[in-house]
Amino acid sequence: MIKLYDFKSSPNCQRVKVVLAEKNLLYEIAPIDLRKGEQKSSEYLKLNPYGKVPVLVDDSTALYESCIINEYLNEKYPNPPLMPADLGKRAKVRILIDYGMARLDGPYQKLRMELMKDQKEQDPQVVDAAKSDLRKLLQHLESEIGDHPYLCGDFSLVDAALIPRFIRLEGFGVLPDASLPRLGSYLQRMKERPSVQVIL
Repeated sequence: MIKLYDFKSSPNCQRVKVVLAEKNLLYEIAPIDLRKGEQKSSEYLKLNPYGKVPVLVDDSTALYESCIINEYLNEKYPNPPLMPADLGKRAKVRILIDYGMARLDGPYQKLRMELMKDQKEQDPQVVDAAKSDLRKLLQHLESEIGDHPYLCGDFSLVDAALIPRFIRLEGFGVLPDASLPRLGSYLQRMKERPSVQVIL
């Protein structure tokens, strides 16, 4: 039985749950309360020395880092495949995952931290600048999706990786936006997918 060490609202855990649902895999949840610091316990640090969630244990294999976990799940449980057969397209999936996770992270985290403050303490200029920066960066994904239903054609690991972030961008008021019509439609399409409804 697969065990997922999970904090329900963690986007890192959520992207793994999307892949588990896509693969129709049964798994057990082991809740980790980040607010209580359970991820820093000596027992947990043996599983993940970074002291973060998620951790996935599959038989004797213990893994951490959500995108690496998802690659493992796709390789060990190949049906349905969540990576293209073509090697160039596989590389493209990984490039877009890196773009969505790394390039968007600076303004994403700046906006998230500002919106976590009491409303009276929020700086509207910081909020507006971060939203503007995110929309500019999202133009690359708007262009990449083209007329495809998903970011690399068929549903793949990039969609699973980025959907928790897209859902938060909707909550932050970044999406939908008139400058990003394809991504707006994509987000609605994704939210209708059963595997994504698991995390909504």
